[in-house]
Amino acid sequence: MRILRMSGHLGLVLLALVLACLSLAAAETAVPAAEPAAEPAAPVVVFFYQEGCPDCIEIAGVLDALAGDLPAGAVARYEIGDPASRKLFRKMLVAYSIEGTSVPIVFVGERVIAGASRIQELALTDALGDCVTSACPSPFDRLPPDVFPWVDLLELALLASLALFLALLQVP
Repeated sequence: MRILRMSGHLGLVLLALVLACLSLAAAETAVPAAEPAAEPAAPVVVFFYQEGCPDCIEIAGVLDALAGDLPAGAVARYEIGDPASRKLFRKMLVAYSIEGTSVPIVFVGERVIAGASRIQELALTDALGDCVTSACPSPFDRLPPDVFPWVDLLELALLASLALFLALLQVP
C-alpha cells in the first residue's frame, strides 16, 4: 500500500516539476530581451476617419496638402470601422480627456482638432506648421502602456508548481 502511495506522490512530484519547467521555458520565450533596434519614428499626426464621411474627406484633403512638409511615416490614419482602430480611438479619447466626439478627429502632438470647418482647417495648418518648425511629441506618447499579463500568470504558475512540489515533499 505504501508503494502505491509513494508512486501516486511521485507522479504528482513529476507533474509539478514538468509544470515548473514549462513555466520557466514559457517565461523566457514570452518576453524577448529588448534589443536596441532602430524603430521608425512614431507619428506626430494621428487621423481618425470613417469611410464615406464628407467631413473626413475634406479634412483628409487638407491633411494631404499639408503633410508634404512632414517626414515619411509622420501621419497615421485609422478608419474607425475597423475594431482595432475603434479601440485605439477610444484610448486616444481617454488619453486626451475628450468625451463623446465623432470623426473626423486629428491628434497633432498635444493638440486635438475635431470636426471639419474653416476653423479646424486653420487649426490643423497651425498645428502642423508648429510640428515642422519644432519637434512635436507623438500622440501615442500619451497612451498608457499595454500590460502584458502572461508574464505575471507564468510567474504565478511557477510559484504554484513550486508550492505543490514542496507540499508533496512534506507528505509522509
